[in-house]
Amino acid sequence: MKKAVALLTVLAFVVVLAASVYAEDTRSAAEKIASGQEYLNALDTKIIKYRKLGNNTMVAKLQAEKKSTLAKLAAWKAEMAAEGPAPVTPPPAPVIKAAPAPVSAGLFGWGLNTGYTVGYIAGNSVTLLRADMILGDGLGLGSLLGMGSDTINWKIGLGGAMGTDVNGTSAKAIPLFIDGIINIPADLLGGVQSYLGGGVNYALYGTGSTTGSYGGEVYLGIKGDIGLGGNSYLEVSWSDIRSGSGVTTPYSMKGVGVNVGTQLML
Repeated sequence: MKKAVALLTVLAFVVVLAASVYAEDTRSAAEKIASGQEYLNALDTKIIKYRKLGNNTMVAKLQAEKKSTLAKLAAWKAEMAAEGPAPVTPPPAPVIKAAPAPVSAGLFGWGLNTGYTVGYIAGNSVTLLRADMILGDGLGLGSLLGMGSDTINWKIGLGGAMGTDVNGTSAKAIPLFIDGIINIPADLLGGVQSYLGGGVNYALYGTGSTTGSYGGEVYLGIKGDIGLGGNSYLEVSWSDIRSGSGVTTPYSMKGVGVNVGTQLML
């Protein structure tokens, strides 16, 4: 009875091992060979055990199973040789970060922000030409007032004005302009960039071939890129350019006006 139980136990062991070796699976040939070698080791252990017990019948069964397994191993080794070396997974391609676009230094590489304006003062039919250098907030006034560093700009420029004065007399001037600009947050006008500007001017040369006097200007403008290489702008203004020296009314060219222009980086 004990021999029958032992025999059944061994047979169950053999069946389980055989199923693990011969079952249809998707393992590679190398994996099959490793599993088969483990099975051979287990068979050798059992053969030695039953040979010592004198159970020749069980030894014969195990040796037949070993012979079959050796044949399978030979087939798997041939399969592995046919597969060739295991494919090498190439390393992932390096991630190349795009270099940041270089900051443009301008048309001539000077890095100077400039503005060019053509205006018309309706009160005295005055044509105004103006060229300015646009500067950042070097004094840090925007930060002191709790605003952004780009809120305030300065403009320094020269211009030419020609028309009539308040008395209808022909007048002309070459004024020097110094203005301050406050950029208004775009969300206040639905995303449109706008600004408020104002300053003083002084006629370096005017009517009568002499210097003039101090005047001033205020304006409200909107700006945006329309494809001319920089922000273009439209302004509604009030200007007073005094082209005579030491006088207020006789040579004053003043009134409401309209200015158009564009910014260019040189």
